[in-house]
Order: sequence, then C-alpha cells, then structure tokens
Amino acid sequence: MTFIVTDADRRILRELSQDGRLSNKELAVRVGLAPSTCHGRVRMLEDAGVIRGYRAVVDPQAAGAAISALISVAVLDHARSQVTELIPLMQAIPGVQQVFLLGGDRDVVIHVAMADVPALREFIRAHIGAHPDLGQSQTQLIFEHAVGTAPA
Repeated sequence: MTFIVTDADRRILRELSQDGRLSNKELAVRVGLAPSTCHGRVRMLEDAGVIRGYRAVVDPQAAGAAISALISVAVLDHARSQVTELIPLMQAIPGVQQVFLLGGDRDVVIHVAMADVPALREFIRAHIGAHPDLGQSQTQLIFEHAVGTAPA
C-alpha cells in the first residue's frame, strides 16, 4: 500500500525538520491540527518510513572536529555490483558524517569531520587509498554547511 503525503503531513515534516524535539501539543498548534490528529499523522509518517528517525544535529567544530570535507570516490569496475554494500561499511568508520551514492564519474561522496589535516590525510590513506574496491578520489574542504528544511 502506498502512503499518500498530505498537505498537513508536509507542514508536520517542515516543522519537525526544523525542530525534532517539538512536543506533540506545540507541533499541533504550529500545523493547525488537533493534538490527537497530529499525533496520529506523525505515527503514520513514522510507520510509512517517511520519517526515518530523530537525531541531534552536532556541530563538528564544537565537538572537536576542526576540518570537514567531502571525499568523492570512484568504485573500481570489479566492485560495481557491490557498491551498496560499501555504504554501511563506510558509515561505521569514525568521523564519517554521511555517505551518498551517486551517478556520474564518482560513485560515492563521503562527508567526514576530522580533528585536523593530518587526521584527514590518514583517513584518506587508511580508508580510501588502501581499500581494494576504491579508485580515484577527490577531496574538497567544507568552509560552511547549512541544512535545509524538509522537501515541499
């Protein structure tokens, strides 16, 4: 069964994407629903997988990671069929913030936050350069990172 996202659901998603700690009562007021209706819609969004979870957004610099970077990586031809299996392995590496599977000349982008440049260099050497399934990589430093709101 396909879940249909309503206008009210979009309002809920927008508010929760800005503040996932809102009480149901406050959320209901902001989106113009009765608290019981709002609670039911949130539960349905969770059950349908539209809301995948709640987490704290941590400022890497405030947490001691002075360098953030995006590392674009090409997966070697022999490993193309297993690229989706690489993602959870990369997610488990300390310092990895996000992993994106892409189309184009690079297959994966890894968002990392490291203590300093030597730590970033070591991450690339140990986890990218030494991996038998990964080829060329390109690293771009992040100067600022702004998070958007939920999709319309």
